[in-house]
Amino acid sequence: MWISSRLFVIFLLLHLETTCSEPFEAHLRGPGFVMEPPGRVEFSNSSGGWLDCSASGSPQPTIDWVHADGSAVTEIHGVRRVLRNGTLVLMPFAAAAYHQDVHNTIYRCIASNSVGRIVSRDVQVRAVVAQAYKVDVEVLSASRGCTAILRCVVPTFVKELVRVVSWVHEPAIYIYPSLQGDGKFHLLPTGELLIHNLQESDESQSFRCRSMHRLTRQVVVSSPTRLRINSHRGIISPSVVEHTAHVQVSQDEGAVLLCVAQGCPSPEYSWYTHNGAGPLPVLSGPRVRLLGPILAIEAVTGEDSGVYKCTASNVGGEASAELRLTVATPIQVEISPNVLSVHMGGTAEFRCLVTSNGSPVGMQNILWYKDGRQLPSSGRVEDTLVVPRVSRENRGMYQCVVRRPEGDTFQATAELQLGDAPPVLLYSFIEQTLQPGPAVSLKCSAAGNPTPQISWTLDGFPLPSNGRFMIGQYITVHGDVISHVNISHVMVEDGGEYACIAENRAGRVQHAARLNIYGLPYIRLIPKVTAVSGETLNLKCPVAGYPIEEIHWERGGRELPDDIRQRVQPDGSLTISPVQKNSDSGVYTCWARNKQGHSARRSGEVTVIVPPKVSPFQTSILQLNMGDRASLTCSVVKGDLPLTINWRKDGRPIDPTQHMSVKQVDQYNSILVIENLGSDHTGNYSCVVRNSAAEVENSQALLVNVPPRWIVEPVDANVERNRHIMLHCQAQGVPTPSIVWKKATGSKSGEYEEVRERPFTKLLGNGSLLLQHVKEDREGFYLCQANNGIGTGIGKVIQLKVNSSPYFSSTSRSVMVKKGDTALLQCSVSGDKPINIVWMRSGKNTLNPSTNYKISVKQEATPDGVSAELQIRTVDATDSGPYFCRASNLYGNDQQLVQLQVQEPPQPPSVLEAAMISSRSVNLKWQPKTLGTGDVSKYLVEFREADPALFVEQWQQVEVKDPPTFNALIENLKPATRYAFRVIAEGSAGRSAPSQELIVRTEPQRPAGPPLNLSARPLSSTELLISWVAPLPELRHGDIQGYNVGYKLANSGNTAYNFTSVSGDGDGGNGELLLSGLAKFQRYNVVVQAFNQVGPGPLSEPATSQTMEDVPSRSPEDVRCAALSSQSLQVSWQPPPIYHTNGLLQGYKLVFEPIIDDIQPSKDEVESRKTTALTMVLTGLRKYTNYSIQVLAHTRMGDGVLSKPLFCHSEEDVPEAPADIKVVVSSSQSLYISWLPPTEPNGVITKYSLYTRVVNGREELNNEKRSLPSQQAYYEAKGLHPHMEYQFWVTASTRVGEGKSSRVASQITTNRIPARIISFGGLVVRPWRSTVTLPCTAVGKPKRDWFKSDVVLRQGGHHNTQILDNGDLIISSLELGDGGNYSCQVDNGIGTDRLTHILLVQVPPAAPTLYVTSATSSSILMHWKCGFTGNAPITGYTLFYRRGNANTDEMQLSRHASSHELKGLVCGSTYQIYLSAQNKVGPSPSSIMLHVRTQGQSPGQPSSTALLAPNSTSLLVRLHSWPDNGCPILYFVLQYKAVTDDPDAEWVMVSNALKPQRRLVVPNLLPSTLYHLRMEAHNVAGESSAEFSFVTLTKDGDPPPPEIVQRGHRGTTVFYGNINLLIPSIAALSGMICTIVMVIICYRNMLKNARPLAEQSAHSQKESLENRANSEAAQRERYYATIHKVSMQNNDKIPETSEDISPYATFQLSEGAANMSQPHHGGPANTLLHSFMYHERALAEGCSSPPPAASKNRRRHSRKTEPESEESESDQDQLTSSRTESSNQHEGKIKHNSRLIQHFPNHNISITYL
Repeated sequence: MWISSRLFVIFLLLHLETTCSEPFEAHLRGPGFVMEPPGRVEFSNSSGGWLDCSASGSPQPTIDWVHADGSAVTEIHGVRRVLRNGTLVLMPFAAAAYHQDVHNTIYRCIASNSVGRIVSRDVQVRAVVAQAYKVDVEVLSASRGCTAILRCVVPTFVKELVRVVSWVHEPAIYIYPSLQGDGKFHLLPTGELLIHNLQESDESQSFRCRSMHRLTRQVVVSSPTRLRINSHRGIISPSVVEHTAHVQVSQDEGAVLLCVAQGCPSPEYSWYTHNGAGPLPVLSGPRVRLLGPILAIEAVTGEDSGVYKCTASNVGGEASAELRLTVATPIQVEISPNVLSVHMGGTAEFRCLVTSNGSPVGMQNILWYKDGRQLPSSGRVEDTLVVPRVSRENRGMYQCVVRRPEGDTFQATAELQLGDAPPVLLYSFIEQTLQPGPAVSLKCSAAGNPTPQISWTLDGFPLPSNGRFMIGQYITVHGDVISHVNISHVMVEDGGEYACIAENRAGRVQHAARLNIYGLPYIRLIPKVTAVSGETLNLKCPVAGYPIEEIHWERGGRELPDDIRQRVQPDGSLTISPVQKNSDSGVYTCWARNKQGHSARRSGEVTVIVPPKVSPFQTSILQLNMGDRASLTCSVVKGDLPLTINWRKDGRPIDPTQHMSVKQVDQYNSILVIENLGSDHTGNYSCVVRNSAAEVENSQALLVNVPPRWIVEPVDANVERNRHIMLHCQAQGVPTPSIVWKKATGSKSGEYEEVRERPFTKLLGNGSLLLQHVKEDREGFYLCQANNGIGTGIGKVIQLKVNSSPYFSSTSRSVMVKKGDTALLQCSVSGDKPINIVWMRSGKNTLNPSTNYKISVKQEATPDGVSAELQIRTVDATDSGPYFCRASNLYGNDQQLVQLQVQEPPQPPSVLEAAMISSRSVNLKWQPKTLGTGDVSKYLVEFREADPALFVEQWQQVEVKDPPTFNALIENLKPATRYAFRVIAEGSAGRSAPSQELIVRTEPQRPAGPPLNLSARPLSSTELLISWVAPLPELRHGDIQGYNVGYKLANSGNTAYNFTSVSGDGDGGNGELLLSGLAKFQRYNVVVQAFNQVGPGPLSEPATSQTMEDVPSRSPEDVRCAALSSQSLQVSWQPPPIYHTNGLLQGYKLVFEPIIDDIQPSKDEVESRKTTALTMVLTGLRKYTNYSIQVLAHTRMGDGVLSKPLFCHSEEDVPEAPADIKVVVSSSQSLYISWLPPTEPNGVITKYSLYTRVVNGREELNNEKRSLPSQQAYYEAKGLHPHMEYQFWVTASTRVGEGKSSRVASQITTNRIPARIISFGGLVVRPWRSTVTLPCTAVGKPKRDWFKSDVVLRQGGHHNTQILDNGDLIISSLELGDGGNYSCQVDNGIGTDRLTHILLVQVPPAAPTLYVTSATSSSILMHWKCGFTGNAPITGYTLFYRRGNANTDEMQLSRHASSHELKGLVCGSTYQIYLSAQNKVGPSPSSIMLHVRTQGQSPGQPSSTALLAPNSTSLLVRLHSWPDNGCPILYFVLQYKAVTDDPDAEWVMVSNALKPQRRLVVPNLLPSTLYHLRMEAHNVAGESSAEFSFVTLTKDGDPPPPEIVQRGHRGTTVFYGNINLLIPSIAALSGMICTIVMVIICYRNMLKNARPLAEQSAHSQKESLENRANSEAAQRERYYATIHKVSMQNNDKIPETSEDISPYATFQLSEGAANMSQPHHGGPANTLLHSFMYHERALAEGCSSPPPAASKNRRRHSRKTEPESEESESDQDQLTSSRTESSNQHEGKIKHNSRLIQHFPNHNISITYL
């Protein structure tokens, strides 16, 4: 065991030494990526893929791969493998072996070493399973004379991986992508093939498209497709069929924006940029080329980013598309500093520098990582990371990751190193004094950087090496060193001063303390000590033993000190400073003695060595040129032998291969010689001299200057025009040479100018010159010079040649010639000669003068190229069109488009539209025909009103000339009027035909007239019904959208009105509005103004009306009370505020009741009295009783609000007589008297008076009165005379006086003491779970027996009863069953007595029985019946209710209440309701939960004829005709589409949140067109949807053709579309179902002995015509009355079972169910309120009073539905049809044909009110 411990200690020491020495010797460098994997890798399953990742660092980092969640990537055999070099290989796999977590996931590369770790960007890996696919050809357009567009259709599952590489023109002509076609064929970069100028000969040609898979390189060719040319040569307006919506390129790359439109004639393209304040046309330039549908930009910059718009136009119109170009500028990320060394506890700060092209980039999303983990504080837009209080955990690698919105990421790394920190002792041992024998452990702990090393000494010498000493050391996870010295059996010689020394390269620290061991003095062996001359020697005497009295030192027999340099310290150590070799070498002796005189001596030798000293070098830096000779001399001027002299270069010993030699002159001199200096000799040279005393070093830097020489020598180069070229030039030397490029201004031997950084000219850091988009001006001689000041430098001249293909200054130009003249077409081309020029017509036919007599061709050379000319004589319209000047040379070809236009008489203008429409003017614009147009001298604009009902007016004219523009302003028009416009072009050849007519409706203006016939009449105390008539038609100036109704109090000083808006019908019909929430019994002024979409019109004259009278809404104020006597109170108050009386006050009512705690309250305790005065005296009250008093005011409409309870106490009075008195014999000379307090004390009892009278026969011998405390109800009279009669009576007194006396009780004293009970029985009331004591105190020492209802109670017979020794009965934990009669019987043989207690236990009340008696759309009326009150009066009720799964609300109700109406509920919703009662003991259980549904349903569906009214170009939707079925509609969803042959026609959304309004106009429809309309109506109860079909009128407003109408009928279901057939069918089916149900019910009732009918059915039938609906609605309104409360008589009661419901009860049904087609209006009157009623008998006694009698309320619709005859000119039944579908999203589906009212079962009740 000892050996293993020693080995463990040695192992720890070795491990500690290795660990601690590593920071001193090794240089660590954190990892950095050499090759970081790309952000996205795609590969095919047939080829597999790999991800390369490598990093550098010291030690060499290891490469690992992890998933996005941080889990390690493991090898999967045959699927995934990680190579040793860090490459992650994803092997080829079969389609069935696809794993998403392997082949479609995110990987990250992690490089780590002992310094830290870094993580790469996310690598999105996507493996694509190769699938067979085929491509087809789609011909988008092919009309003769126009352009055909052929599209290669690729399946969507491979579309992003497949591109079109070429098209094949059968049989073997290949067409490749280009920016500009050959005039006939043009393959766009996106794959579409354009074939221009289609002729009949093109119809027989076939084409195929060739596609290539980007990953598998598989080529798939489509089947041949022939062109089918449409012979129709009509005008087809352009439409954009393909465009690159978003193009993203990197800076300095080329960008291609594509916009392809189809149309006939072939459209012309215009390009605009929207990067400035407004759209600007894109012009051709050095970098920008306009190539028809293609916009090509070379060498894009950040300024080119933005939105571009392409416009394609022809004579038929124009189309446009927007394209976005995004230029990604490269950014560079750097962390400053990249290596930071900070001492522990300091602050580290890194800054992330983000630049682009050398300029800072702000506002980037910067994330900070530490050792591959994101820091918690990252994610903010900050470029600085601060690490406060640096500790060991903070060192490592930091990364700054910049993520751009485009998704790409950039990063930089930095290393945080801990600076050197000297050791700090964290723990040290203390001085100890011990007896020999025990074990001792000394501990030291130190921290520092590098990790310190701890050594131990004893009295300055190494620890003894024996088995009792064990040293152990280890390093914690925080880098702290902990060292122990354990002494297993301490002995006297182990005593001394122990020291632990912590040391690293930053410093050392030590701690010393003595270990004292009792014993005789003992001096350990003193080893030989070597001292260094000139330093201080501290020599400790290694003495042990304790205590030691004195320590002395001797040398040569003389006691020290004997020199000024010597000193003996108080601890006995000898100090010599400074040490001298000659005088201080020798043998030193120390001796120690204790007080007893015991002593010990020991001697040791001291040797002094002189350290070496080196002569310094002459200079710190020696600078020589390459090829020179150099020598360095090292001379030792002082130091003891032996000396060792070594040379080092850059800290390493001299290597013989470095061509250096060392000459050792003697023992003190050494010379380093370098014969021929080279560049590798530059460095720091050190001479190191060492002896046994010290090691010294002297250094000198040698710098060898090296002239420049080529690494990469520049050479001549050629480059094609518009290409990039890199001219390489690299040199090396010391100092590093600078590279300068120059360009010759003339010939090779001429002057040169320095090349500087500018756009498209980049000077790279390695010396290379990058020339971008090279043009001819870059051609010439270039000089690269390298110079570093050593020598003359080097240079090289090279020649750059630019090979230029032909190019034109512009891509196109146009020539306009009059018919019959000669056309002159010219083109000038630049480029390397020879250049060949060919003229072509329409890009296909080469023009040859030998075959065409009308043309001639000329060509001549120019300095830059060639100029060509084409003449066409006697031109006509057939000569118009595109001509191409095609140029070619050895390096390429180019062409220029020359558009020839031959002028003819003007054609009618096209694209006539209104640029601006106002109420009084219209600004028109148009476009001239682009083909065959002649000079137009002026335009004639003609207009007239387009209303077909008016007489056709003559056209009015406006001329546009000088110069003729393409717009005109027509003024002095009428507002909101339809006008027809047309334009005629007039030129030298005459007038053109009129253009197509444009129908425009002028904008409306504000109405000019007020509404008429305004009236206001009251409906209730808070409601006024306002009605009016629309303004005159000529003053409306547009469709009346609604009205603003303003109102204000007539007597208020405020002049402003409160306005509310009412939607109108748009046609000026009558309107009305129910104003609710008004002040009661107040006069109001009301005004109305009409408004349209422009704004409101003038106000009408005000109308005045007053709201009805109502009950007061506030209680009387300042209620006060004063007691006048013991039975009277005076109450006074002030009237309610005048604005809350709501009418004329009729008087006041006082409601008062006593506050008593009886078991059951009296039924008549609550009293009320009326008065008209403001004070009242209440008389006949209870004496000394607290009363609750409330006051209310009432008008003729009823009682108002009660005031808050005011509590008032009546005065005290004299008490009544004590309730009872007893006198019994307690001994021969004493009597025991007891009595009961008065039942009505009438105050606070202050004392009792006991009267005593002695009677002998009839003679009164004595009379005595005693006063007793109020809390004492007994007295024992002692010392009485035997056999005498004594009489007693008692009175009680309050502060008012003495009350009545009790009865007189008499008793004769006797020696016989019969058993008698002196306690009193009677009623005892206690709450449950309490304890009651029933007394049975008796005299005569009797035997006691307790009975409960004549059953004997035994001791311990019941778990909660206990009979005490004094006879009392204690009952604990009272329950309701413990109540009853308890009797106590006593007997002692002389007499018996019996006492009875009536125990009443009070418990919480039973759950009340809750009934719902009616429900409306916003309220629920309920009654309840109280059950068992728990032997205590009810103190109140709590009502709980909630809607659906919402939170439960609760409401406190009065104890007198027996009914309540919940108001403000949500329509058509189910509520859960239950009730609990409370008494003073606690609350009752909850009643049965009722599920009650408020009235209202999801919206119904209107008939199409009532809803829709189509016009020629619009549709009128009467939204008010949509029935809401009792719940107001919240919003509509409306969309439509035209019925065409295209199955993919999309729905046009009008609105998905359309607020309810009277009507809506859907514009922009086409005449004589069949449409489908889909609508949804939403309310709180659900939603309903319907589909309708309608046909718009013709352009002239006539009915549409019959075939379109019939098509609309065929498109819908015949049965559901014919309402005349639908309604009778539904009625017949409903009647049949009801008959069957009634027969079944009657049959069951007969089987059950004619059980009363408990269920009744109600049926509803949908009306077919609106007039019948209106009449029947009126009849129902007269027949059914809306009931708010249940009508009850005084003898009614709530039905408790199904038999209690009268068989003749009437159940009211929803009016919406009986009339689904009846339109409902918004507002309070829109939702009808319904209820059902029943009769009941009187309530049981002890509960609340019956519900009050119901008041009859009358409700009416806020607006009558009137037929809109003005919208019924055409047969709407033929133009519209409907297909409806209804959905209800609530708890149950509601049928419209019948309703059954279910009786309440004896569990949770669910009631649905309809």
